[in-house]
Amino acid sequence: MKAAQITKYSKKFIVEVNDIPVPEISDHEVLVKVKAAAVNHLELLIATGSVKLIQDYEFPLVLGNELTGVIEKVGKNVHEYKVGDAIYSRLPLHKIGAFAEYAAIRADAIGHLPANLDFVTGAAAPLTGLTAYQGLHEELAAKAGESVFIPGGSGSFGQMAIPIAKSMGLKVIVSGNPQARERTMAA
Repeated sequence: MKAAQITKYSKKFIVEVNDIPVPEISDHEVLVKVKAAAVNHLELLIATGSVKLIQDYEFPLVLGNELTGVIEKVGKNVHEYKVGDAIYSRLPLHKIGAFAEYAAIRADAIGHLPANLDFVTGAAAPLTGLTAYQGLHEELAAKAGESVFIPGGSGSFGQMAIPIAKSMGLKVIVSGNPQARERTMAA
C-alpha cells in the first residue's frame, strides 16, 4: 500500500510516499480502507518535532490524524462494528497514520460515520469536534444556563463548538465574519 511518511523530524517538512505493508490488526482493532484523510496544522507540528515532548514518534512515521473509511476486517474482540461499516476517527496520538491506503485502528477510537456526512466532510470533523467537546466539557466544565464566548464562531472550530454548546444548554456569544452571520446563527 502507499503511505505518506516522514523519516525524521525536520523544519523542512519532508514527506515521502512509500510502499509499505498493509497493517496487521490486533484482536481489538479493525482494518480500515481509508476513503479520506484530513490535513491540518497538527501534521506540521508533528513533522517538525514541535510536539515531541508530548508524543515522540518512531520513524518512519505515517502521518495523518483523522480519517474516514470502510471497515475491511474486524478483530475477534470487536463486536460493535462489522465489515462494510463506514467510520470516522481521530486516531490515537500514539498510533496515527491516516495518510495511507489502510489503517489499523482500535475499535474504541472509531465511530460510525453519521448519515449526514460524506467521507470528505466526515474526515474533517473528528479533531475539531473533539477539541470543541473537550474544551466545553473538560476544560470549562460548562453547565446549562451559563454563557460561553466562542471567538471566530464562523470558522471551522466555531461551526463545531456552537452546536455542541447549544446542546449543553449554554448561551452562546460569538465573534466572526459578518458574511457568515446567517450560517453561524443557524448552527
